Amino acid sequence: MGIPSQTVDGQRSAATVRRVNDRLMFVIMAGLLFVVGFVSLATQTDTVVTAPAPLGGLVTNKLLQFVDDSEGSVVAIDGSSGEVVTRFPSGEGSFVRGVLRSLVRARNAQGLPQAATFNLALYSDGRLILSDPDTTQSIDLVAFGATNFQSFSQLLEDE
Repeated sequence: MGIPSQTVDGQRSAATVRRVNDRLMFVIMAGLLFVVGFVSLATQTDTVVTAPAPLGGLVTNKLLQFVDDSEGSVVAIDGSSGEVVTRFPSGEGSFVRGVLRSLVRARNAQGLPQAATFNLALYSDGRLILSDPDTTQSIDLVAFGATNFQSFSQLLEDE
């Protein structure tokens, strides 16, 4: 369905302008509103996914503090003994940094200080969970694949 176009310099144009069906326009607008609403909701909620309770018993756990040093490294410190467990130099440990950033963001949202001791726990069902006792937020690290799992499981190994 087309209608003739407007006149240009007094001459009637031979091309016709197609008009979008009103029902189609409504569907397009509704779809755009849905997408904008969904993106807005996703960016404003910004919550950490909570891991369900593990099925197996606790095999081992370690309290860990993570500190940024002046060289840009992230240092993992045993929360009980104060000994350095490992160091992630600048440019390394991006998964560890990302997980910690999400837990610290949850702390900030609740008005808690950024410095915290996190609990890293390995269960007999194979799940490795990093949790923040102050916010009760936890991240099941098994869901992120073997390589990322290893980056945290190495923190449990005694040297």
